[in-house]
Amino acid sequence: MKYLKIPILAIALLLSGCSDFLEEQVFTEYDPEAFLASEAGINAVLTATYSQSWPNYRETWFSFAGWPTDLQLERGGGYAAPAATFANFQWQASNAFFRNNWQSIYAAIRNANSLLDNIDNVTSISRERVASLKAEATYLRAFNYYILYDLFGPVPLITSANDLNFEPRRASDDEVRSFIETELQSAVADLPVNAELSGKATKGAAMALLGRFYLNTKQWQKCADILDDVITLGKYKLFTPVEGLFSIENEGNDELIFVFESLATGPGWNYMPHAYPVGYPTDQVNYGAQFQLWRTFVDSFHPDDRRALDYDPDNGKYGWILKNYTDKSGNYIDLMNDEIIPGIEKKYPRSFKFSPDPNALGAVHGNDIPILRYAEVLISRAEALNELEGPNQTSIDLLNEVRTRAEAPLYELSEFPTKESLRDQILVERGWEFFTEGLRRQDLIRHGKFISSAQERGKTLAQPFHVLYPLPQAELDANPALEQNQGY
Repeated sequence: MKYLKIPILAIALLLSGCSDFLEEQVFTEYDPEAFLASEAGINAVLTATYSQSWPNYRETWFSFAGWPTDLQLERGGGYAAPAATFANFQWQASNAFFRNNWQSIYAAIRNANSLLDNIDNVTSISRERVASLKAEATYLRAFNYYILYDLFGPVPLITSANDLNFEPRRASDDEVRSFIETELQSAVADLPVNAELSGKATKGAAMALLGRFYLNTKQWQKCADILDDVITLGKYKLFTPVEGLFSIENEGNDELIFVFESLATGPGWNYMPHAYPVGYPTDQVNYGAQFQLWRTFVDSFHPDDRRALDYDPDNGKYGWILKNYTDKSGNYIDLMNDEIIPGIEKKYPRSFKFSPDPNALGAVHGNDIPILRYAEVLISRAEALNELEGPNQTSIDLLNEVRTRAEAPLYELSEFPTKESLRDQILVERGWEFFTEGLRRQDLIRHGKFISSAQERGKTLAQPFHVLYPLPQAELDANPALEQNQGY
């Protein structure tokens, strides 16, 4: 049996050597207490949180909030089939869009939690500065939970990065609502009125988001009050002329309360390549997937309304809607009245709100992405007051501020004999003002028209449970404590 001693000895020596070898020095392990001890570390985590807080504009604004509504449609390209899934109310829990956004949003929440777990222990900066940075993280955490709540309803509330419960249950509806409200109220108290850097959260941003939350949860008095506080700040005003609101040249104007900043060098966004129609005379990238507007919607604007002006740069016009153009081959294309040829896809007008960035790099444009703006504050407060009081002069005046900027005919109180009549017109006004800004689904749900409007358009699969999206199937598979939304 001597031959057995050799391998046994070799194994013993090998294990001894491996023990030393595997004691590797770690250089990149994340130690939150050490990393967050300085303002540089805190700002690095905040930057990551901002980045994760805007997971995918295509899904958030268009797949989820555009294609299932009465304003927008998508045709062409590899995105046509996924877009049709949402336009036709055929989405399933296994759809990757849900999981991708869920994971990105919870990554942002994790980052905010990590900062909030440790920031009160920081002694290298003033307490006032700590409070302001803490309020930023609190705002971003609430912002992300608001998105989750809007899409999926109540979700697990994970409020610490030290929470190692891998099977969290969904919180109750009241718990999630209370959490979002309390977080935003806390952020309002300590955020600055003026951002130190463009794109960072401010007191007005927290107030405006709280107003949107109150509006969509039908807490009318709270909505009216907090939005009046935004107005009273005296910091914001409508930008004129309306057609230049979102251009590169006018970034940072006083109407924009909260934006996600974009750069052509990245991170940027690629909306315009989706908006350019086939053959449009541009040297910029033009995708096969085409984002379009229903003609009936474009036709609904008053002829004097500047929000519906043509986009025609050759004649010095930079309106929000492209209705016609001359293509690269010299053919005149009328997107409002094209000839209907059997077997040929009909052409539709395009939203050119986000004017092309002349310095775009490839598909990436540098236009900042508007999340909250002053026009929404005015129209939302008008809606809340109407729900509280019925038709009233203050609501009419607020709406007319927006219409004056658009040079559209002003409303008269006498035109609206009932709360219902003004409510219906406010929904129409919101469409004219906020198309392609990701708000239409919320507005239709709040007004009780998301499903009925779809059914009227022939979307026979639309059912009441579709006001919420399904929790991602992959998350249900990984966490047996989660319960799926009704209907899925």
